[in-house]
Amino acid sequence: MKLILLKQVLDNKRFLLFTIFIPVAWYVFLYNIQQGITPNLMLGIAVFIGIIGNSLATFSKRISSNIDFYSFESKFSKYTVKNYLLDQTLVQLVLNTLIFIVVLAVGLIFFSFPLNSQLVVQFFLLTIMGIYFSIIGFVIGVRLDEKIIDTVSFPVIILASMTIIPFASLGAEGGFMEFIGKAQMIFPGYYYTNIVNALTTSTSIDVKDVALFIGVFILNIIPLYFLVPKVKLATVK
Repeated sequence: MKLILLKQVLDNKRFLLFTIFIPVAWYVFLYNIQQGITPNLMLGIAVFIGIIGNSLATFSKRISSNIDFYSFESKFSKYTVKNYLLDQTLVQLVLNTLIFIVVLAVGLIFFSFPLNSQLVVQFFLLTIMGIYFSIIGFVIGVRLDEKIIDTVSFPVIILASMTIIPFASLGAEGGFMEFIGKAQMIFPGYYYTNIVNALTTSTSIDVKDVALFIGVFILNIIPLYFLVPKVKLATVK
């Protein structure tokens, strides 16, 4: 079943657009406008864009369109909703790994990206963030109708991206950018950036950043289910 689910996603043009083409385009864009931003941080931003697109556009719609079927099927077979969700989680991990590999390969082949040991830690942190956004995508898929997801997915992706892009590192200044920077502190992506910056500049990682990364991750996830309204459209019987 995992392979079938994975093949369905890879055949989806929506996945190829949001999670392969767009993050690669972002990496190229960042490479050409970089102002002191480290290669690892550049890689992380591009991968984040892919993970967010994968989780909030393709994964949420996949859950929304399939969850009722698997709930019904579980009444007549041993393949329960729990099995389906576990398989989808594993598929998400594979897809997010694929996004990381593709963007890294582009960096290595075309932009002389420096291979370093920090990539292992960065990959682990990005995997954690992939789980974070997949949980958000799951909740959206369970609570919203797929037609509504089609309507709101792009603005949701933009808002999610604003929580993880280190605008200060990109040279963006001004009152609004300062406000965004402060707002980012209530999301784990802010502390991910601090940790990666410490890794790539060979400075000691602040234990406070690690603690806040974990704490904010948990605090964001716990109330999420109750914050997303249930707006499933009625189906014709």
